[in-house]
Amino acid sequence: MVTVVPIGPPSEELPASTPADAPGVTLSLTHVTWREPASRGMLSAPGVSLHVPPGQILALHSEPAGDSRELLDVIAGLRRPLSGQVNAAGVEVERLSGQAMDRYRLGLGLLSARYPLVPSLSPLDNMLAGLDGNPGAVTRDRAAHLLAATGVTQVTEPAGALSLEQQWRVLIARALRTSPRLILAEDPAPDLDSKGATAILDLLMDLQAQSGFTLLLAVTRLVTASCCERLVRLAGGGIIEDVLISGDDPWTRGRIDRIG
Repeated sequence: MVTVVPIGPPSEELPASTPADAPGVTLSLTHVTWREPASRGMLSAPGVSLHVPPGQILALHSEPAGDSRELLDVIAGLRRPLSGQVNAAGVEVERLSGQAMDRYRLGLGLLSARYPLVPSLSPLDNMLAGLDGNPGAVTRDRAAHLLAATGVTQVTEPAGALSLEQQWRVLIARALRTSPRLILAEDPAPDLDSKGATAILDLLMDLQAQSGFTLLLAVTRLVTASCCERLVRLAGGGIIEDVLISGDDPWTRGRIDRIG
């Protein structure tokens, strides 16, 4: 029997805004693999084992680049691991199915251009789309508040008419609509110019500082990881580097003490 512990608040108890000191979730991966080993006679990788303390900002970089995105999909329950365990705030993700999986995903913030806005809908209507099975999960007032907080200046225009940077701001607002304690995000750099990508990353980091959610960011360039507290590099289905960049949480301080 699987006991489901929601990682986000119940929809009927969503606050108007997330408290500044709201903790993120603890995330643990144990020997997670998501694809068959190469057919070159090579030994299979041991998988990804990773512990992310609540509220940490972790950058994932991989070779090839798609591996980090696929790992985010495994954590989100969008892709089943071939082996290993994914535990988010006590939820054994790989064992979920049906409505339990739907509730888990509702408590996540997914930020990716792979899940685009509906071009014909306004930013406000995009915020409310896809919640038909969860009436009252997000009010129009809360959706409008999040759009304002993320700097969306045109809330009634069709989303397809907005600039790419404005569309990313709507994507961030949509990722925050259920007050998630875990956000799985992808680097905006491939879609935006340098100025726009920096603005979006700065916004995301400011929101994380205010809300305290745990953030995993799949980066396409190592330089992007400089805004995070920790960098994990993947290759061949395993971790090849795990370094602390900055951070003042107890887990980071303890690890620095052990290293130093």
